[in-house]
Amino acid sequence: MKVGTSYLSLILSNEESRPFIFAMLIMFLLTSGYQTSVFYYFKSEEIIGKYDVPSWNISFENSDLNDEETQIIADGATTSYYLDIDDSVVMEQSYVGYLNVVISYDETSDNFADPCDFVSVNLRPEGIVAQWDNESNTLSGSSDQCTDILLFVQIYPSFDGTNVTVESESSEEALGPWSNKTYGMGELNLEVEVNTQQRVEGPIPTQQDEEESVTVSWRITTFVPTSAEIED
Repeated sequence: MKVGTSYLSLILSNEESRPFIFAMLIMFLLTSGYQTSVFYYFKSEEIIGKYDVPSWNISFENSDLNDEETQIIADGATTSYYLDIDDSVVMEQSYVGYLNVVISYDETSDNFADPCDFVSVNLRPEGIVAQWDNESNTLSGSSDQCTDILLFVQIYPSFDGTNVTVESESSEEALGPWSNKTYGMGELNLEVEVNTQQRVEGPIPTQQDEEESVTVSWRITTFVPTSAEIED
């Protein structure tokens, strides 16, 4: 250590070599500064960009699948309407978003002033993978005014048809949460009960009201998700 220190002191003590050493030192500092500035201005964005997670816009192309069934239901009886959802119904690359059901009926006894019958419905929370506990669901209802009964089931989590933005390393990864085919596949059972209501007896004779025609309309909303990277 003493030898190295003595050698450096010997060089610096030489007045002829001192300007050369200082010049070399200044050149080294300038070169280092230049390289640092080049790295900062030209390479920093490239390096930082390697750690940025891209953002993706997920959009949905929606389509509705409709089915309808009418049954004659006897007074006091409960009848089931079934809906099968499988790959023959849902197209490839499509997924089941949610379900709307309309139950409709009219007083069909042809009796004068005969009141509307009482119809109650219940969609059993089983048979398919769905968001059965979603607060937006309506799984049961009733009517005694011949008005439509409307039901709703949220099937795919968080799906409402509007675009969403996510951060992900790739398009495939971004679409992953929207590509689960298990949701909505299976069989639904809608129970419909009819209780006829008779007109209060009057001067005009009427026949006994013993049944009602009830129509169930199913509308399945499906979607195809696509992704597009959001450019900065």
